[in-house]
Amino acid sequence: MPNQALNDVGIRELLLPFIHLEHAGHEVKCLEEFAIYGGANRADVAALNGCSHGYEIKSELDTLERLRRQVEAYCAVFERATLVSAPRHLDHIKGIVPDWWGIIEVRSSDNPDGLLRRTRESKLNPAPSGVAIASLLWRAELLDLLSRLGLDSGVRSKPVEALAGRLAVHVQLDRLSSHVREILRARGEWRSAARLKQCDDSFQPPSRRSRFRTPYLNIYR
Repeated sequence: MPNQALNDVGIRELLLPFIHLEHAGHEVKCLEEFAIYGGANRADVAALNGCSHGYEIKSELDTLERLRRQVEAYCAVFERATLVSAPRHLDHIKGIVPDWWGIIEVRSSDNPDGLLRRTRESKLNPAPSGVAIASLLWRAELLDLLSRLGLDSGVRSKPVEALAGRLAVHVQLDRLSSHVREILRARGEWRSAARLKQCDDSFQPPSRRSRFRTPYLNIYR
């Protein structure tokens, strides 16, 4: 019988203090069930400090059926990424996740060295998508950022995709990432698409048929 700590809930309870320990001395904000582009995908945990770091959990009870699509989404928006995996998946995931992803192994409760162990350090994402990163913001946030940067002329009535696209074209990627992190860290209620709609009546769920609406879906195929 799998150890109870190896289910998603148990792993997350272990992971949050583990993340804070890894970032000791630095202020880090952890967002659980972090919606990527309106909720088409969700990161189990997004850790935000000097960079954005996504953590995907695969417990003993999980399959890897959705992992490739999840990897595509993470690769588009996070500056670093880590897979937190039960031992039974470790041989398989190394053929799915890119080399720059970190790996944390979840171990049994009788292991004297602890339940979580980082076995591979994460590296910087070599090719994030500016459009996908900008698309993490709500329409009001996009408009505010465009205004602050003097880029809002002629686009204030445009749809979200056009706003995100303008930022991606005109703002250097590292600068855009920094702005988006700052806004996400300051955001209050952010979890669900329902709350997203309350904050922005123009929100529409992303279409899986539209490459632009879900810009990360086809980037890493």
